[in-house]
Amino acid sequence: MNRRRYLTVSTAALSGLAGCLGDPEYTISSVETEDDSHPLGLDVTPVDREITIESPGQLNIALRNTGTQDVIIKNTGVWPLGVLGLALAGESVSADILLLADEYTEADTVEVRPSGASKDGTPLTGTLAAAESIERQYELIGRRVSGAGTYTLQGYFDEVPLSYRTGEDADWVAYHPSVTVTLTEQSVLP
Repeated sequence: MNRRRYLTVSTAALSGLAGCLGDPEYTISSVETEDDSHPLGLDVTPVDREITIESPGQLNIALRNTGTQDVIIKNTGVWPLGVLGLALAGESVSADILLLADEYTEADTVEVRPSGASKDGTPLTGTLAAAESIERQYELIGRRVSGAGTYTLQGYFDEVPLSYRTGEDADWVAYHPSVTVTLTEQSVLP
């Protein structure tokens, strides 16, 4: 077999194999949070770092009241964190990746579809007592990941996921936590 024919056959075989490999898989390689001067704090912890074809990656996200007084929280979708997403850092204002939570299926204010999501715009308000925290688990589905890179956590529909105030007469303050999640692509070849 001559060299040219060998290269042609090899290229065709590898091209055909590439289509059989399926969707890429990812790893949550790092999560970084920065504290700020708000009376709220956000902890983001990877539970399952592998985002595979068969299994989503998982993040635990805990919203903490770090202050000494109750905080009134307002958002849309589901209380208290709303509908969260990841946006490619520095490139996008809208979220690229929808983070899924069990609360979405239980709420009549959020509808998730394979190609996206929608929400009711009705504001939801609740109180997070001093020193209290609320934890939710979110999934990153592989088919929703647009590619490897560093992403920022934000609201899926609105860049700022929630607003808060520390008293009935206080002004609402937008809360935009500083959280980055880095996804790296895994090789699907053994």
